Amino acid sequence: MNGRDPVAGDRVVVRYHLTPSSPADWRDAPNPPLPHSPTLSDITGVLVSADAAGLRIDRDGTIETVPNDAVVSLRTLSRRVVRNSQIRDLERALCTAADASERAEIDGWIVQASGATDADVRARAAVPIEFTASAAAVSRIREWYSARDAISYAILPDRLVRPGSIPYADAGYAIEVLVADTAEPGTLPDDLPEVAVGPGRWAVQVRADDDVSRTSARDAGYALHHTGRVVRL
Repeated sequence: MNGRDPVAGDRVVVRYHLTPSSPADWRDAPNPPLPHSPTLSDITGVLVSADAAGLRIDRDGTIETVPNDAVVSLRTLSRRVVRNSQIRDLERALCTAADASERAEIDGWIVQASGATDADVRARAAVPIEFTASAAAVSRIREWYSARDAISYAILPDRLVRPGSIPYADAGYAIEVLVADTAEPGTLPDDLPEVAVGPGRWAVQVRADDDVSRTSARDAGYALHHTGRVVRL
């Protein structure tokens, strides 16, 4: 699950073994399977709970329980279908809203610098926001930050960057970007500021290993939009 275990309210896809205690296959096949029948199936829906009894998934209004010992894989999905162009638009809006002292564009990347070393990492990071953005720009980005005596960080949205295509100095950490489409989103902790990214639309960025913040965002009405990684170039 790549360090991003889903929490209640997330849309997920579960791959599982067909057993007498697991949900029946959605295909016209016996459960448990006969020889030459499928042995695995999957469910896509909203995670209701996860405990010793298994995973409870809301699939179009029907609650299905998948026993833990039948689960093969569990993957978190965006709450809605999200196009790459929508990820780019949201990333640009988040960068524009960041409190950066300098901002420029280099070969499809937004690069930002902040005078405060403890500022939000987005205010001092490079983000690929155009289709043309590639690893070829990394050397120029590093030079841009070096000229400002600043560390070159980057935020790499997963679906906009091919794994391994951008060279970087460390593995960094995984993030989630969540959105709420409402005039008044729920209250978030003070250390988790929301960002207005359009009329009646808000976004928040959390670390994928911070389950408290992840749960707080979801409780406030935010849903996963896309994932990414913060690295040092």
